[in-house]
Amino acid sequence: MYDEGTRNSNSGINATIFGASSALGVTTASSLTRIGSQVVLPYRKMAGAWDNRFKEIKTTADLGFKTYLKLQDMTNEKEVAFSLNASNVAISSVGSHVIYKKDHQFEEANIRVPIAIAKAVKASPQIKRFIYVSAAGADPNSQSRRLRTKWIGEQEVKAICPDVTIIRPTYMMNGLNPNVTIAAKWGMHMKMFNRLMWQMEGMDANVQPVFTNDVALAILNCLKMEETIGKSYDLGGPHVYTYQEVYKMFFDICQIKPYVATVPLEDAYYYHHMPWYQSFYR
Repeated sequence: MYDEGTRNSNSGINATIFGASSALGVTTASSLTRIGSQVVLPYRKMAGAWDNRFKEIKTTADLGFKTYLKLQDMTNEKEVAFSLNASNVAISSVGSHVIYKKDHQFEEANIRVPIAIAKAVKASPQIKRFIYVSAAGADPNSQSRRLRTKWIGEQEVKAICPDVTIIRPTYMMNGLNPNVTIAAKWGMHMKMFNRLMWQMEGMDANVQPVFTNDVALAILNCLKMEETIGKSYDLGGPHVYTYQEVYKMFFDICQIKPYVATVPLEDAYYYHHMPWYQSFYR
């Protein structure tokens, strides 16, 4: 559908990437600009945080291949549609961490924002491909509020845009950049709390982590393959671990011996959304 392209050429892809400050968003934008694609990057962050998160993109794209666009409200269909004006591809990788509202956080990020994006895509005839990133395990009966709302978001998006391609990655890992990976945030957490690391209950649950770059590559491959239109794909890595094993690998690699305290899930969720905790991680 599109040319392979190089950094100094034009691949034919003009993509608006929602959630571009996430690990996957940054990686996808960088991958697209490396092959000569133009990207529009809507954002809601302060300038300093934005510059810090997007320095990787700035070094991989030539001048004019990237446009930063500040949005006030990602649930506003008209505002979202404006960001699509110069694009023929829309990619949504908005995660629940992007929108900080104490109440209905998951509903906002996983349902209302995707609906607004899908409606804007439908109202934009120049958009030829729509990639929506959900999550592996999205299920209406899941015990996870995140996965329940991801499933609802999927259904709403498919009802509005039947040709959407849905990507469902598992837990994504992406090196040790503190801006784009939770693994690095664990290290920052322990630095702040003098090696005290709290973990949630249920750490014996299985996880099949996938490399963020591989998910970004899958998105690019979907754009090249018209047979992926209207399809859904679950993406996982080659190995299955427990969350406890993932923790241990990280600590062993960093040569850290933390003092670990286990807390109930609801308490972990509460502290994770406290303003002082968020300001530390941002």
